[in-house]
Amino acid sequence: MAVLALAASGAVVADAVTPPPAHQNGTVGYKAVGPIDETNGFPLWYQDTNGVRLELCTDPNDALCIMGDVPNPQAPVSFPDNFPDEAFWSSGEATIDAGGGEKALLVTATEAAFASADGLPAKGQQISFGRIRVRVSGLVDGATYKVTHPYGVDSADAEPGAARGINTTEDVGSLVPDGVFDQTLGARPAPFLKWTGTDAPPGYLGDPNTPHTVTGSPYGTNFFRVEGPAGSFTGSTQLCSDPTLGDSPTATDDCIQTNDFNVQGKIATRGGVQVTKAYYANSGTGHMMDLFAYSTPGQTLIVSGTGISQTKMREDGAGNGRYYARVFADGAPPADLKVTNTSDKPNSVDHVEQSQFGDKVHIGSAVYSNDDHSLRVQAQSGDDTAALKLDGFPAATPTVDANGVSTFSIPNVNVPPADVMVTSNKGGVDSEDVVITGADDPSAQVVATITGDTHDVQVGQAVSLDGLSSVGTITAYDWTLNPATGATLTGTGSARTFTAQSPGTYVVQLKVTGNGAGNTSTDSYTINVFGAAAPPVADAGPDQLGVVPTATVTLDGTASKFASTYSWARNGGTGPAVTLSNANTANPTFVVPSSTTSQTYTFTLTITDVNGTTATDSVTVRSDPGTITVDDAFYKRGGLEWRVRGSAQYCTANNLVSVYWNKPGASPVLLGTASPVADLGVCTYDFRLKNTPTALRPTTAGTVTVRSALGGEVLNRAFNLL
Repeated sequence: MAVLALAASGAVVADAVTPPPAHQNGTVGYKAVGPIDETNGFPLWYQDTNGVRLELCTDPNDALCIMGDVPNPQAPVSFPDNFPDEAFWSSGEATIDAGGGEKALLVTATEAAFASADGLPAKGQQISFGRIRVRVSGLVDGATYKVTHPYGVDSADAEPGAARGINTTEDVGSLVPDGVFDQTLGARPAPFLKWTGTDAPPGYLGDPNTPHTVTGSPYGTNFFRVEGPAGSFTGSTQLCSDPTLGDSPTATDDCIQTNDFNVQGKIATRGGVQVTKAYYANSGTGHMMDLFAYSTPGQTLIVSGTGISQTKMREDGAGNGRYYARVFADGAPPADLKVTNTSDKPNSVDHVEQSQFGDKVHIGSAVYSNDDHSLRVQAQSGDDTAALKLDGFPAATPTVDANGVSTFSIPNVNVPPADVMVTSNKGGVDSEDVVITGADDPSAQVVATITGDTHDVQVGQAVSLDGLSSVGTITAYDWTLNPATGATLTGTGSARTFTAQSPGTYVVQLKVTGNGAGNTSTDSYTINVFGAAAPPVADAGPDQLGVVPTATVTLDGTASKFASTYSWARNGGTGPAVTLSNANTANPTFVVPSSTTSQTYTFTLTITDVNGTTATDSVTVRSDPGTITVDDAFYKRGGLEWRVRGSAQYCTANNLVSVYWNKPGASPVLLGTASPVADLGVCTYDFRLKNTPTALRPTTAGTVTVRSALGGEVLNRAFNLL
């Protein structure tokens, strides 16, 4: 039966976006999926970007089709009782002799299967996907192999153990049994492979029983090739003839290849038909029905059923395979309503079940008033007996006028919905954007905030104040001082300067005003003024210990009292020279140099008050370069691979770990770098160098040195030669 994919007035079956083709920037691969075949619930065909349409092969008597077994091979194929558990629109397989009795296998396919728990045919469990499977046995444990096939280049590590090889399967497609099969269009196994030349059996892309060269690769790689370390394929009869292929530039037992594939693909001869939408509306004593259908362009689709005139659906002139017809039934929609594609031989048919019909629901208006926060929605069904509901407002009951228009009036809706949906108990549905009317919202409430550089000063010492941290759209700043005598506020707008002539406690108040009635806010700032003879107190802040090398350190003298000026200077420590930025402010900065050992840096802060009196304080900064370990280090001759692993104290972006080989008779040679990563709270690094250049290949066991960019290091760590 037809599976509806309704939008607007209808029920949405799936809302996933159809993916683009998988190759060449979304231009090459699969192109389209055909109508659902009501006899089995699968698409009748898939089409690639070359315009080739392939049907699902389900004929056990067709030697050019491959499919799963059916329970009774002597009986006709029928769904679901005598149907294969897997079938194919396309398939391309290749096998290579890998030497020593081992082999390499490539499978590419567009496959039909079932998501049922036992994988057996069941209604409502149909799925489809594009598959790429690679299996290669007898390989070098842990080595990395390059696999080239018609649909790209993949890389895989050989797993250790009895199998000693590669076993990967990539299934991409419509893996959720929802009756929609377009997600498979994003899989890789397309365009479909076909035999080269004109040898293919008529109506087929090839013979799955006969290996043959093929064409169809979007990259021109119409072969199956596996490359790896030397010695991987000793004894193979299908070694690559080009010695530059594989890891070794001279060996030939590091690469195998075949150009022959066993190809299946049956050219689709029918366009099929699928009813995608079905609506009805009352019309006198009967019903007017709107039917929408999908097929290939240029088809003849006929609507028929008891009590209606046979009607040819008209085709969209855009050539997109969309068709439409409006038919009348004198009474209820007929139970045998169907759409037939008479262009197909044999005819394709899609029956329209009663449950697929929905009444035509139309939302006439959806308006939200921002003045009184009310929502008003008017809608009407094509069925006079339908009961409508407003989605999201289950308690809302509409009023219905003489013309059958339902009006929902919802008060006290603080936040309007962007759109609304009205559903009918007859199956119809419609959605509409909400139109918002009324005045704009009042301005946000302003909030006053005063910031200043200190709360404790001497007589004559200025304090800078501003209200720039206040929030909201502010139209006026009003500053006041209490008491009003003994000190002054100078300045305009959002900033003021406070200066006291007499000791005491003063409160500065800021009132900000915004748009709208009553939109004001106040904040207060207390300043304690001491006599001119009060001694200044320098405070360089607490010592900063365990600082990460390369980090920026900020010194802090803001806790000092009565400071009119600041002056910082370094006066000791074990660390190298550093540059102190903004040394005449309360908060200068410097960058801690990288070092292999902990270093100290001592700084003295000198402050001067308004009377010229000075005070000093010191602070110490100590760096911690952290530790780094080497837990495992080896060079694998068979795979031409270095690997060094360990832990690091710091998992920061700038803590790059460098690995050096202490090459005999020469200076240490940099092999490469790795960045530590945190995994379950543990900071580790894993350095790997594959396809190691000749100059970096050791012939005997030796040592490596590992250094952190922050200073940690491990010297002369032994490595194993495998």
